[in-house]
Amino acid sequence: KKFLLASFHGDTNGLATIPVLTAVKNFAMKEASDRYMLFGMDANTYENSKDDQQGVTPFAQWYTSEKLNSCYGPTPNPKNYTTFHARTYLQPQLNKAIKYSEKDIKGDKNPKDFIVFWEKDYVIRSTTKDNTGSGVYTEGMVFPTLAFPSDHGITWTSLALKPAVTLGQPANLRRE
Repeated sequence: KKFLLASFHGDTNGLATIPVLTAVKNFAMKEASDRYMLFGMDANTYENSKDDQQGVTPFAQWYTSEKLNSCYGPTPNPKNYTTFHARTYLQPQLNKAIKYSEKDIKGDKNPKDFIVFWEKDYVIRSTTKDNTGSGVYTEGMVFPTLAFPSDHGITWTSLALKPAVTLGQPANLRRE
């Protein structure tokens, strides 16, 4: 089996996510149609997006309309956060610093990280997150920490290839 692997670190507001995914999708259809695509991304999507931010629900509606799916399925839970960070007054960029008591309101707690693929190619077995470095995701914990130095959790998924379908089968079941 041949695979097309891609990765992307989105812009702060996530507005480049759909255009970049579109470009990779179009490349995959034209130049790599014989390959199974896996695209890991920091999509920088937001639970409650502002006008200049990519919302997670509109992102999911878009990718499902394009016959894609993600490790969180066609309708990801907007509260399934993969990042939760808040700057302190001890870090650079004091203009972004907040009080500890404000972390849940002003901290960046959003569902930003995805693995995207063609819906026709894979069945999701399981998806897991980790923000500790120990294979565990602790909800409500601000990170990075000394033990986990990233401001995004690790997202990993177990996928199974869907069975190949022969040309004699109905078109909606064929791998195109």
